[in-house]
Amino acid sequence: MTDEPETNTAEMNDAETNGPGAGAPATEDPETALLQRLIDEVAELLPDTWQEATLTYRSVGDHEVIGLTGSEEGRYYPSGIHAAGRRIPRTGVPDLLRRHREITADPEHGAWLALTYKLWKKDGVTDWGVSARPSDKFLWTDELTPADCAAELRRFPCRDESVPAWMRPFLELHRAAQTFSPAPQRESDLVALLPAGLEKLFMRARVKLADFVPGADEFRVGDPGGGRWTVAHHDGAWLAVGPGGDVFPYAEPRRAVAHAMAGIMTDARMEINSSVLEAARILHVERNPGTDEQAWLLSDKGRKLSGKTAHSPRPRGTGQYLALDPLHNRPDGHFVCFPGPPPEEGAYVSVHDLFMMFAESTLPKPAPTPQAAPEPPSEVLEAGMEVDAYGDPAGRFVYTVDTPFLRRGLWGSPEDYAYHLYRVAKPIRAYTGRFFPGPLGSDPPPPDTGMGFYLVDSIADFVASGHLVEITPGRAGH
Repeated sequence: MTDEPETNTAEMNDAETNGPGAGAPATEDPETALLQRLIDEVAELLPDTWQEATLTYRSVGDHEVIGLTGSEEGRYYPSGIHAAGRRIPRTGVPDLLRRHREITADPEHGAWLALTYKLWKKDGVTDWGVSARPSDKFLWTDELTPADCAAELRRFPCRDESVPAWMRPFLELHRAAQTFSPAPQRESDLVALLPAGLEKLFMRARVKLADFVPGADEFRVGDPGGGRWTVAHHDGAWLAVGPGGDVFPYAEPRRAVAHAMAGIMTDARMEINSSVLEAARILHVERNPGTDEQAWLLSDKGRKLSGKTAHSPRPRGTGQYLALDPLHNRPDGHFVCFPGPPPEEGAYVSVHDLFMMFAESTLPKPAPTPQAAPEPPSEVLEAGMEVDAYGDPAGRFVYTVDTPFLRRGLWGSPEDYAYHLYRVAKPIRAYTGRFFPGPLGSDPPPPDTGMGFYLVDSIADFVASGHLVEITPGRAGH
């Protein structure tokens, strides 16, 4: 279940669209009629034991993700609902979801990007409600490409002020790709643009490609054309340029290089085996405590891919894909995979995406951004305040007069030091703190009163500048 705001999909306001309910007359409203068809088709897929179900749909351009969750009577794990979700791609549900986005699109605000359809049983009848997440609250931007965002606005134009802030950087990257002219660029100039820590990025890519696909001398930097994968830079974007001239823009150079490397690996039909899947962090080996046997299991990244693709429409085109379901809970040991068309049912990953994850695991990472040391707590000593200190005025600590001697970080006793009392004449920025009671084992411990101040410069300097005035009896004015 989601906690997104309930939003009426037809009127674009903060209300929920609900089903007509049991016994209600048939409606002529096009949206409600379409929704009823959608709900009927989903309900037809559900097992007899279902109690409630949630269908989620998010779509940006050509990117679509469908998910079905819920609960079943008498079952902890809703396996029947999960099986129903796996059948969704082969039903009319995806087309009905697309149609719902189309008929609710608004020329000022565009189309909804994320919708939730809830079904529940009420008096033996299926009831339902629909809610939409505002576009500026879209949470899945890591799934998108600049081309997805550009396609969304072509399909569903809206006012410029309605374009969500998170989408604008994607659109800038897309514009950079569209305006790129394949003129040669010097590799040294591109190296100079790399952030700290990535100075050897291009060299590492060549070394790793030589290891993985020997003889495939297809990686270029700044020299597009010639039927080779190239990394270039234009208008603030890093570009992976394919052999046919297709341009894939990224904000980070590491991602562009990984895309080009994945293209070379895909074109060379590099072997996909358990080592590649493990390095890409799609699989990991884990011991089953029940059987004490080790098996390959989907990792966090693999489970995320599974959740994104298992119930979603199958990809269009002729690309190569790898089914994920057969990889989960596979006996430990080296194995080789053979990609092909996307599976008719279940989770999958494209070969290019898999190789891109693998390539990224081999590339250097940028140096962490230097963080300024946190500013220690400070306080302004205002004019008129009285502070004191024991010892040489060359010291840099003063204290409120109620600070016990044992909390001043000094050894011995007060009689061992000259005492000085000062009045603040001009405001001073000082850093607050006290020392732990000492010497160790003092009994009883000193009162927990007072505060110390680190002045940075010496007390004598502040006296000389007129910020402090000594008012010690017998030494006033010194």
